[in-house]
Amino acid sequence: MVRLSDVSEHDRAHLESKLLPPLGPMPWVNVEKPLSEKRIAILTTAGLNYRNDSKFDLIDASYRAIPRTIDSSSILMSHSSVNFDRTGFQEDINVVFPIDRFKEFEARGVIGSLADINYSFMGGGLLPHVYEPSARELAQLLRADGVDSVFVIPVCPNCSRTVCGITYYLESEGIQTVGIALFRQIAESMQPPRILWVSFPLGRPLGKPLDSDFQVDVIEAALKLLDAPRGPVLEDYPLDIEHPEDMEPPACPVNFARAGPVDTWRARLSKEVASLVTWYELGLQRRGRTSVGCCDESVTEIVEKLSDWLDDAGEFPDQEWLKFALEDLKAFYSEAITAKPGDYPVGYVDRLIFHETCLGQLIAHIVDLLEVDERTRPLVRGIASREQLQRSTGNWAIDETGAMISPTDSGDS
Repeated sequence: MVRLSDVSEHDRAHLESKLLPPLGPMPWVNVEKPLSEKRIAILTTAGLNYRNDSKFDLIDASYRAIPRTIDSSSILMSHSSVNFDRTGFQEDINVVFPIDRFKEFEARGVIGSLADINYSFMGGGLLPHVYEPSARELAQLLRADGVDSVFVIPVCPNCSRTVCGITYYLESEGIQTVGIALFRQIAESMQPPRILWVSFPLGRPLGKPLDSDFQVDVIEAALKLLDAPRGPVLEDYPLDIEHPEDMEPPACPVNFARAGPVDTWRARLSKEVASLVTWYELGLQRRGRTSVGCCDESVTEIVEKLSDWLDDAGEFPDQEWLKFALEDLKAFYSEAITAKPGDYPVGYVDRLIFHETCLGQLIAHIVDLLEVDERTRPLVRGIASREQLQRSTGNWAIDETGAMISPTDSGDS
């Protein structure tokens, strides 16, 4: 559950550092239409982009347009944060971008229509005010599409703050908004116009992948807030998602043998990747899509390039390439490990990768290399999560100049 009382001390300190006051006097837009006549746009901060479109940079306040005719197999997640579970998105894009649910709402007459174009930001790392120019520019596009209201959803720890900022700027431009909060304390402190707090795991703002009824219930609870006569409105979704501690996932199809000395990274990682190929392809067949593809190289080419650097003392790779190369390797492993249908506890795949695989050993080795140089140390936050390292990876935020500053600095001047 995403409650401060349920997270580690270093996670709690990190999240409490994100508490900010309101960005200004609360804007409030009333749309004198019933929901059944409203045109709704979806906006996610999950860092989604088309395979052939530009990925989100590690520091990026821009947005990507996603038409309602989306083919989910063409969508990737290039989010900078590693502090949330990606298996929900891998299993069902609707858990972070509920395009199918809103099309169903449209067909049933629950809403008037779904916007022709919907949008994604990348909600990691940046202070809320950094999104202001993009959000105000987006408001013009939403008005041109005849949008009445926007449904805004986060995925990562910083995303709840980003959602509060984006809804503030859109509402101040005359676009009615409603958002999801993954951390109640952030919503309490920033006071966006309308927000629904859910106690779901990070990376799963709508709760349950492949459970359309549950997703519908969460969305409908949020959309009801559009009828509130005044704000700020903060309500709690009444249901949790149960993840019993003793829940057994389907048996992992591969027996990882991480223990033992490293001969060469090339040999060990290549062998491990080869053992997963059949299961990755089975998972691809079952899902009809893959989240591998943020990096321009294939998985095999990634292994070779990393090995050239680590085994042969090659040139230090480009930092953005390194980030997305490791994301593709983790996605490849994750989709292979979860090839069989079934319930996998949140965080199970990340723990398995980090603690039982050669890939996890490689990531830990790269973290050690990055941390010895202050120029590369910030990249650690994009490589390994706080849960994996069992410690803080730095408490700072990024302002509009790209500078790292105090995470509690609102940037007001």
